Amino acid sequence: MNAQVSEVFDQHYNAYLAQLANLDLAAIGTVAGGQIHADGRGNVRVAIPYFNSRYFVSPDGVENESGGRPGYDTCTILCRYLIMAATWIQSPLPPGIPEWVNFRDLKDSGPLTVYFRDNAEAAIPNALGGKEEGLSAILAPFKGQIPDMNLQYDLALEITALPRVPMLLLYNAAEPGFPASCSILFRKNVETFLDAECIAMAGYRLGTLVKVFSSEF
Repeated sequence: MNAQVSEVFDQHYNAYLAQLANLDLAAIGTVAGGQIHADGRGNVRVAIPYFNSRYFVSPDGVENESGGRPGYDTCTILCRYLIMAATWIQSPLPPGIPEWVNFRDLKDSGPLTVYFRDNAEAAIPNALGGKEEGLSAILAPFKGQIPDMNLQYDLALEITALPRVPMLLLYNAAEPGFPASCSILFRKNVETFLDAECIAMAGYRLGTLVKVFSSEF
């Protein structure tokens, strides 16, 4: 990360932390599906699972379990997730919406559709090429669930990105004349919990993690 990009990141990061400082983090974190850690002096941290890891968020910063600060995308997603929770915590959430939709069908996805396609949906087949036999083991760290739907794919797996943000990964291995393909779907109401930029970055993170896990096979 060059100095200019790092400076912009720090500006955004500090702005998010300032917003968190003005929120009831314990109430928001609980509703958002996190675990609340308080030190008895009024200092609160929210532990949030994000894919296969756990992070701690407070007005003092975002930390991984080793105490380090994660990358830009993870910090932004976790902060935005809690900040956006402050807008829907004040009223009951609408009934659950079981319908799954493509990223391109989301309201504000337009400028990010190519990014999502290249860094998530295309990145996963590229990472898995020729390793379909080990697909279940590669995806095991996500602790995904097989959805209760009749889907005609070689693999359909519901993965929890954040407590209120499931993702449905649909994968078909390559066949003669047809390359491997992948689609990543979201609940129709996902933009209640994350903005389109963060949703796209979550797709990027999924693609990156699959690449990391597949490198072990």
